[in-house]
Amino acid sequence: MPVRPTKESGLTPVACIDCRKQHLKCDAKRPSCSRCLRNGFVCQYIPSRRGGPRRSRRQPGSTHTIATPQQSLSAISSDAIQPAFENATIPDLSMQPDSHVLTPSTTTTPFSRRITSNSYPSAAGDGSPWLGGMLRPNGYSTTGEFANKCLLENDDRLRRLFYENFHASHPILVPSRLYSDQHYPPCIEAVVCFIGSHYTSSGRTNEYKRRVLDDLGPHTERSTAAVQAWLLYAIVLNARKEAEEAQAALTQAIDLGLELGMNRNAFASTTYRECSVEAESMRRTWWELCIAEIHISFSLNTFNFRCSSLAPEVGLPCEESLYNTGKDIPTPSAMLDFRRRILAADDPIFSSFSYRIDATMILCRVIVLNRIPDCHGDQVQAAENALVSWINHLPAKKLDIVDAYGNVDEMMFQAHLTIGYASMLLHLPRSDLQPVLERPEKSQFWPGSACQQQVSSSSLCTSTRLVHSIKATEASRRVSDSISVCPNILKHSPFIIPALSLCGMIQLATSTVHSDECFDHHCNRVNLILGCLKSARRTWELAESTYQSLRSSAADLMSDSLERCQWNAAPLNQLMPTELAPADPSRPGSSGLDGNNNDPILNDLPPMFFDRACFNASFFTAVPDLNML
Repeated sequence: MPVRPTKESGLTPVACIDCRKQHLKCDAKRPSCSRCLRNGFVCQYIPSRRGGPRRSRRQPGSTHTIATPQQSLSAISSDAIQPAFENATIPDLSMQPDSHVLTPSTTTTPFSRRITSNSYPSAAGDGSPWLGGMLRPNGYSTTGEFANKCLLENDDRLRRLFYENFHASHPILVPSRLYSDQHYPPCIEAVVCFIGSHYTSSGRTNEYKRRVLDDLGPHTERSTAAVQAWLLYAIVLNARKEAEEAQAALTQAIDLGLELGMNRNAFASTTYRECSVEAESMRRTWWELCIAEIHISFSLNTFNFRCSSLAPEVGLPCEESLYNTGKDIPTPSAMLDFRRRILAADDPIFSSFSYRIDATMILCRVIVLNRIPDCHGDQVQAAENALVSWINHLPAKKLDIVDAYGNVDEMMFQAHLTIGYASMLLHLPRSDLQPVLERPEKSQFWPGSACQQQVSSSSLCTSTRLVHSIKATEASRRVSDSISVCPNILKHSPFIIPALSLCGMIQLATSTVHSDECFDHHCNRVNLILGCLKSARRTWELAESTYQSLRSSAADLMSDSLERCQWNAAPLNQLMPTELAPADPSRPGSSGLDGNNNDPILNDLPPMFFDRACFNASFFTAVPDLNML
């Protein structure tokens, strides 16, 4: 039946499909409107549903409920959603405890498969809704773009954590403010994020480790950036106590570095401008290879020094303050100039990185010396001379590791701890302290059995062993004093963990040899080391193992002494060395305190809260005491 036009407008209430599409006037004639008939189109109308029976919107027997937004979202057909998001993907967020951080290695699934979830963990891991209640956040064309944005923001956070906690200890990459302009390849980005993830509580380190392995695979470009990535990766694997992987990564870095010729003096200057930040980064990378090779080889009990045994051609790094500015990098000094400093009349000052390199080379010398079966006494004395000379030839400004503003010179801090570590390794096996610990194998960093057998078969006299004991104890005291100034272990290199472990073991051994009067003095130092390792073990597995080793040894050797010395407090006049105590006015010429002292202040102080000092006038060391006042 033809449809009549309305009286008001003359328009029909319906129109054919073709006229509707083109928004044209339709006369609604049947079987074909005038326009379709004129143009030869097939005229079709949508069947009208007016006047038909109304169907209930609810199924029989159902109750009336109000759908929540999530239920309404779940009721949407995936076929209807798919066209809008056919190219959008989001990570397949599994129920793993660390699945709230997005990484490129995470398996992706179509968004329509995950659209029914109520909420998604945020990239920052704060538990906030993933999309904030929206299918597509405002300002993003696709949900995949939003996921990539979150991933980049998370990488920025990990990069910041890397520079705040790790870079200062191993400063081979460019300073943080120049990082974006450097356009590092994905392998560097992956390693930086992997290291930064250790300073978060997300538990996603293994995810970032897989990302590193993907980017540092067999098809990685053979470049200096790959050397830096393998090197940083090896350092962290060693701190994670993944020995075999650390050794393999270090081998990759050394092989590639030697292949590229990074050990040559002209490499940095020919590849980059000699005084540029990039050239300085290359010099630092080579020297860091030498340092890492020594530390990692000793911890793994493998002694194949490929880098440190080569002629030192590469120029020495500059001061950290100059490097961090990113400009005005000075012409690098040569290692020969550094060694000639003892002959110079004006006492030249070199960079802190240079003293750290020299200290690590002395450590390598001691490590090799301890493995020689028949070591002559003159060789031991030569190593001792090198240790003492390093300290005596330090400029006055390099004796302090903290400036007036509280800034720590991390390179000098590591250098001082390295010298203390080398001194402990040299003197401990030749001292009377070595047999005190019944199970020294509990400590991974106790001098090896070869050195102990060689020393036990030697004809060291009692006085010589006593001197070695004093020097080993003095070296451990210097290490504990340095760490007490800068106790935040996570801000330091994980390479210092073995030095802390051995320091605690020596103080523990000394506490069993000395009298009970100074037990608290050594006990406090052991407590200091245990506390530092305890805070670091949350990040590095190496600190966990050394903490447990030192703690179990302390439990075996100090329990009885703790009970015996708990309230066995000496009179206050015996707590200080005689020459440091104020004079007694009742005794002319007296320089000490006695029981008749009438000083009301001293008499009111409870002696049980004062530790008897294990007084040492530093006769055997050239390092001045740290003034903490």
